[in-house]
Amino acid sequence: MQAQIQVGPLLGEDDWTELAELVGADESALLQQLLRDYREAGAKAYLLERAYIDRDFSAAYSAFYSTLFHPYLKYCQRLHFFGCDLSYLGKVDSPEGLSREVASHDDDYLGFVVLRPVSHAPVAAAVISAAAIASDPSTIIDVTADYPVHLVGADLTVTGFPLTQQDTRVGACAQAAIWMAGRHFHRAHGGPWFSMPDINDAALKPTDNFVTRSLPAGSEFLRPDNIIRALRAMDRHPVFDLGKAAVEQGVGIKPLHEVIGRYLDSGIPVLIGLKGRDGATVGHAVVAIGRVMRERGDDDLPDDPTSAELISHLIVADDQRGPVCRLPVYKDDALEAGAPGAYPWTLEEDAVYSVTPLPGKVFMTGEVAETLSRDFLASCVERIEEYRELARMRAGEGSAALGKAIAVDPSFFAVSPSRLVARTYLTYGWRYKGRTLRNRLPDIFKFEIFRHQYPRYVWVTEFSLPDDLRGFDQCQRKVRAHVVVDATGSKFGESMLIVQVPGLSMFWTFDADSPTQTYNLIFRTTDEAEPFLPKVRNWPDFDQCEVPDAGSDSDAKLA
Repeated sequence: MQAQIQVGPLLGEDDWTELAELVGADESALLQQLLRDYREAGAKAYLLERAYIDRDFSAAYSAFYSTLFHPYLKYCQRLHFFGCDLSYLGKVDSPEGLSREVASHDDDYLGFVVLRPVSHAPVAAAVISAAAIASDPSTIIDVTADYPVHLVGADLTVTGFPLTQQDTRVGACAQAAIWMAGRHFHRAHGGPWFSMPDINDAALKPTDNFVTRSLPAGSEFLRPDNIIRALRAMDRHPVFDLGKAAVEQGVGIKPLHEVIGRYLDSGIPVLIGLKGRDGATVGHAVVAIGRVMRERGDDDLPDDPTSAELISHLIVADDQRGPVCRLPVYKDDALEAGAPGAYPWTLEEDAVYSVTPLPGKVFMTGEVAETLSRDFLASCVERIEEYRELARMRAGEGSAALGKAIAVDPSFFAVSPSRLVARTYLTYGWRYKGRTLRNRLPDIFKFEIFRHQYPRYVWVTEFSLPDDLRGFDQCQRKVRAHVVVDATGSKFGESMLIVQVPGLSMFWTFDADSPTQTYNLIFRTTDEAEPFLPKVRNWPDFDQCEVPDAGSDSDAKLA
């Protein structure tokens, strides 16, 4: 089979109109939205692969379309977008030169769309560059992975989150949401590769009377139980939470924006079930992948506030509406129907449930970890002078005299712990250790961090004053204290690892040779402390926030 390609410019309105006609976008609202998204991302050229063999559609073709009386083609098309003009490629006179030229534009590569030969659901897969669509500093795409692309002998990569469109012949929006989350885990963490038929098989075992109300079974909707079965088959541990829309008055329901915010900050996609609109009995499933942040003053925050209080919208991948839709958290932030960017649901009014696919070794939820962290931090602050004196006594004769703890960070100790903003996220133990050793923490704390091993997964809760979180420049934000909890442990005890507040650190540790007999608490104290920097996704260190040397022309941001 010959590999046919077509290159075209996207420099003006006429170019975009011609491309829309070329790929039949008039018949698909989702494809139209994708073209708008790539245009906003700065696309200047496209490259179209014809007769492309797509692994996902090949699986669907084998499982379903090849069995039908009406014949369907099995070849797809793949449309690539670049942030530079590629018109000159037509003048390259050698295959090797063409391949090398395409490879040289890896930094300009914005992503792709796979188009299957199914008119009612043409978008098989799409990945758009997260950096290109989240240029506003208030917008954070939390859930991304690298997607390698092999094109005319060139290797390209786009970093983003995958989107697929539900094919109503074989699946519903729930299957599309599961596919998106599962494909992310495959690319980001080496999880199993699941096609849409694989997802159906996992979700429908055992089959119940609800999913058999449509043929093929499950093609109209899946219940949360079915979604959880499919995610379990992907080696995930799903956590189910109800939203206010699930019960009258929402009594006893945890604020869903807090639940989702912790997991998004951990880089974990969250599936959200939204109630049906306009009398529809079947709801809609989307995948939360990011957040739109805003500033809020201290007087505007509740007691025991979390960083989720700063979220105005969730960025969701919606298989019917696009890869980066804005779901308002509160009804007051919703735009009028028909307005540009308006979304027909809000989290506050329409979220029925969320399903978070946690890693298999995590046995503690983010909510439990944050509750434990707040309790231990409050206890440490209450008894800090006692603990600091105990640390000095354990250090033995000759240890330096200590001043009052309040002098170490007067701003921190001037407020109640209930007014500190908590930010809780899941991370690898080794990643926490590496990031912390490169942060602005006292050496006495770093020496103790260096000496200890940590479990595979830990929950970290950062505590900041409300004013520490103003603005969107990460180098200007501050953290005053933090707590680390063993995410692979139990909420009933022996899961606390570290409590750090200005002037004092507490480490729970044990000797591996006799863990039950050597479990003990280590205190480290100092009068030297300063606010440090928050974790930033994909930053292995904080070098770009360092203060430049005197006389340097460095563009590094001031701390």
